[in-house]
Amino acid sequence: MEKEIRQLEIDFRANEENRTIEGCAIPFNVWSPNREGFRERILPSAVEGVIENSDIKFLYNHASDKGFLARYNKGRGKLAIDVREDGVYFSFPAKKDNLSNYVYDRIQTGELNEMSFAFTVANDVWEKGADGVYERTITNFGGLYDLSVVDSSYYGIENAVKCARFAEIQEEERLENERLMKEAEERAAEEEAKKEEEKKEALKTYYDKIKEDYKEYLK
Repeated sequence: MEKEIRQLEIDFRANEENRTIEGCAIPFNVWSPNREGFRERILPSAVEGVIENSDIKFLYNHASDKGFLARYNKGRGKLAIDVREDGVYFSFPAKKDNLSNYVYDRIQTGELNEMSFAFTVANDVWEKGADGVYERTITNFGGLYDLSVVDSSYYGIENAVKCARFAEIQEEERLENERLMKEAEERAAEEEAKKEEEKKEALKTYYDKIKEDYKEYLK
């Protein structure tokens, strides 16, 4: 399964009293903007049986090589994850290392208020909306790998979305349109040939009648 990344602006909170960072990581039943041809939403069922079996790191700009701010490893770790009716929420106490201090301070000042999550999809449903835009409903994640504070991006920007299935759907649609166009052209050619044949048959019938009418004069 292909790993995908989604980014969104959220209401981060940094509690100064206990240095807790918390917010909503994944909203449920919310349509994303149209991102180059499709929009999507995530159903609550997407995370069922996934989170409790996942190793999820909270990162900064998805840079795992810089270390992580907190971690949820199959129920263990400082990263608390809470699945609610409207989405997946997180909270963790910020450590006092350089990375944690940098992120915590900028969340407090509002300089960081956007985040991202990395996942794979096990099951999804694609339909075309009334406006012609494809709509993807994610019903089951294959895995959830990290949550990440990010510098500057929003849910739906270019390069935030990589979806091989959508590329396949576009290619399938292109091939289907080509097939339908070819069939239409073939039908049109058949109709034209049929009309020409009918015209020839009508002319033949016409001249045969003339010959029949004047056969006495043609002897």
